[in-house]
Amino acid sequence: MDVLQNLEGIENIMIYVSDSLRWDFTPKKILDMGLSFKTIASSLYTASSFPSMVNGLYPPKHGVDTWEDKLSKGNRGLLEVSGYNISFRCETTWVSMGPEDSQVHRVFGKPSGKKLEDLKEPFIYLEDDKGGHCPYGFSFEEYDGDCDDFFKEYGKKDRKKLIEKYSESISESTKNFKKRLKTIEEMGIEDNTLVVFTSDHGELLGEYGGLAGHGKPPCPELVYVPTVFIHPTIDQNTIEDNIIRHVDLFPTLMNIIGKKLDRKVDGVDLSHETPKVGMSFKKGGFLKKEGQKLKKFVSYKTNSIWDHDGGHVFHDMNNLPRRIFDWYKISFQDTGYRYLTEQNKKHNWVKRISNYRKALDHLTKRHIEYGSSSLKKEVAREILNHYLDEAEKYEERDKLNRAIEQVNIDGV
Repeated sequence: MDVLQNLEGIENIMIYVSDSLRWDFTPKKILDMGLSFKTIASSLYTASSFPSMVNGLYPPKHGVDTWEDKLSKGNRGLLEVSGYNISFRCETTWVSMGPEDSQVHRVFGKPSGKKLEDLKEPFIYLEDDKGGHCPYGFSFEEYDGDCDDFFKEYGKKDRKKLIEKYSESISESTKNFKKRLKTIEEMGIEDNTLVVFTSDHGELLGEYGGLAGHGKPPCPELVYVPTVFIHPTIDQNTIEDNIIRHVDLFPTLMNIIGKKLDRKVDGVDLSHETPKVGMSFKKGGFLKKEGQKLKKFVSYKTNSIWDHDGGHVFHDMNNLPRRIFDWYKISFQDTGYRYLTEQNKKHNWVKRISNYRKALDHLTKRHIEYGSSSLKKEVAREILNHYLDEAEKYEERDKLNRAIEQVNIDGV
């Protein structure tokens, strides 16, 4: 793309991630700031998506499926570029842990979390902002409860209230982002700093029978997020018709700052290539479930592939046990699907069953097609299977390399 190809003199990168921001709720104020793309998120929640943004690999290769997984040294991409001052900061997320000690920091090996204004050039600054993450319309400090409590509370209200609160969160995130732009202006570094506004995944707001939050299932509301490139030389209010992917950020930004890649990645340099399709993956829950046979038997695993207009989702799990498990959670447990459960209390049993069935279909059906993708089902499956085979070989090589590195470190 000529616009990115013609960027010159870029010394600094700022990536601002507005958590849980879906493409169709991106504020016009943000889109008007630069060059915008509908973007395919690599996964459906933070732990798996952030690594793809910084190292250009999809989850089956970077290996982060839960909060307990970590990126190995040498595999942290933008967070270990030589000659650059690096910061990853969380001011409005993980507030109980502090801006330098979040769960994401632990995935990344605990990088520095300096404030933007305290960084010396050249720098790469990455920030995780609360964005549209639940509880909507409140900071984490303000709301007396967790996300389950929030969805239970707002499940009793009209869905419009939920959407209004979500929009409030996005407005607050926009204000925070403008503060960062103001800081760059005050530092006098607008001309040599490329700003990237994006999100790690989207958010469900009561669709598909009453599903809310994120993590599953793959669907346009969770997979499609915004990416906006902002710089004084980039024309404002430009929305491209083609898609990009999380995995494209790393190779593109490395090229812009004049750094060569030392390994092959899944993404492409957007200044020289335009992707047509992208993939998104989710494996398991937020934490590992080793040793729990029942949990492993019904573990959630899904692979999906998308273009600009839609995609194909393939649930890779035991279909019937998973449906029974999710039906049990929806019907009898007080966590997991609180919004759906509370919303359904307003309806008669016929409508309730219809909503539960719709939700279960989107959570467990072996194949689902969304939108009007140009890909045929079998072609989509073939592309995914080919990538997963490639990823399996990559994982084996990566394990071997890490073992050799450890031997060298130990001096054996």
